[in-house]
Amino acid sequence: MVFDLTDALAHDIMFAMENQEADFVLDARSGSVVPAAGEAADEETVYTLPTWDSRDGYRMLESFVSDLHAPRARQELKDALIAGRGVFRNCKTIFKRYPEVERKWHFYKEKQLRFRLMEWYNVLRESWGLEVLSEDFDDSNDLIEEDFVFRAYNPAQDRDCVALGADAVLAECRESAEGELGQAFAELWRRSDFGTGGDARGFVCRTLTDEFAGCLMVAPFPSCAKKTVVLTRFFVNQNYRGLGIARALLSFCLSQLRSHGIRWFIITRIPQILEPMLIRSGFEKNDVGFVADLYEES
Repeated sequence: MVFDLTDALAHDIMFAMENQEADFVLDARSGSVVPAAGEAADEETVYTLPTWDSRDGYRMLESFVSDLHAPRARQELKDALIAGRGVFRNCKTIFKRYPEVERKWHFYKEKQLRFRLMEWYNVLRESWGLEVLSEDFDDSNDLIEEDFVFRAYNPAQDRDCVALGADAVLAECRESAEGELGQAFAELWRRSDFGTGGDARGFVCRTLTDEFAGCLMVAPFPSCAKKTVVLTRFFVNQNYRGLGIARALLSFCLSQLRSHGIRWFIITRIPQILEPMLIRSGFEKNDVGFVADLYEES
């Protein structure tokens, strides 16, 4: 019996898939998820739900943690995964300490469950002689836009937070290597930082509870330039890394600079891991670093 997989029905099925305490089936006549009966099911109207057990849940959590770029949360979750008993309960406790990571986890989990659900539903559609549906779920910026605020840098509100964040990055540079090499890395980063003086401008990201999450600062270069800026600071606080904030900050910055008549955006030094993001955003690499022509269509 053919049935439509509505959003409400998909939600009910995924909820039942995660329930490890009872078995459920789909009653196509009523279009609802019901407890599995003891007797044989009517194969024409009652469908067994997609399989999902604790091993699937563990593998999904393990995959999420392996790709997570929030260092502190990632390490705590990795420790919980190898601790043995109470893995899910312990990870749940850790997630509560990192609300943004927890939200990303729920989004990731729903997407994985939906993939399993769509595989199951498409097998049924093929058996009905219908065309299969797309399984391409867009990993959009909705989470970022809902949980964070992006706005112009305000010296009165943001100067101290930016300075503290920069000090934390400087400390990370020192710790990235032992002895003089770590000191050298820190000094290189410090010298590449033009600072945030009275004429500083840029953009910051804050949580909905007004916690500082990161910033992107620019300055005219040379100082008399009207249409050319250079990147002076660009970092995301450690607890908020891996959530897409850097990408969202850059996108917001490019849009704002373009609307204010800035044409050239120069970046002389940036971590290699962020280079693909720059290329996708319209930057071209040259001997100096990266340059974007904001007058060109992105």
